[in-house]
Amino acid sequence: MDAARLVAEAERAMSRDPQPEDVIAEAWQAYELTEAIGRLLAEMWGRAAEGATGPMRPGERAATRDPGRTVSRAGPVPVVSATRVGPPRAARLSTIREPADTLRALRTLLGEIGLALVALISSACDEETYWECVEALDAVDEAKDRVHVLARADSG
Repeated sequence: MDAARLVAEAERAMSRDPQPEDVIAEAWQAYELTEAIGRLLAEMWGRAAEGATGPMRPGERAATRDPGRTVSRAGPVPVVSATRVGPPRAARLSTIREPADTLRALRTLLGEIGLALVALISSACDEETYWECVEALDAVDEAKDRVHVLARADSG
């Protein structure tokens, strides 16, 4: 499935007035989707995106630029942390038709999830929920940093 459609799915989930556990799960889903998008773009761009996705593994090939800017599945399906919101979106990722638009939408989604997590942190009624939110917010911040690096690689 195209990355933009998966981001739109997450946006719809966040617009449905999610419960705290749903926001936390969406944070991990978005983190893992960012990782998967990074792997696909690394294959598309070769080593140019290495700083955003980590070093390429032995035997992993760098694809040449596709004139249609579509990327096929690269690398293994990520380990999924978020199970409360259904099947992992990252596992369904197969293409990225418009990298720049997808990265913009992903950056917006991560910002929305981050704001929701901050609200949850400030209103957490127990310590466990508080720390789950803090860890999810750390993952969202890391994903936002990765999207920023990927966007720079796409424009460069």
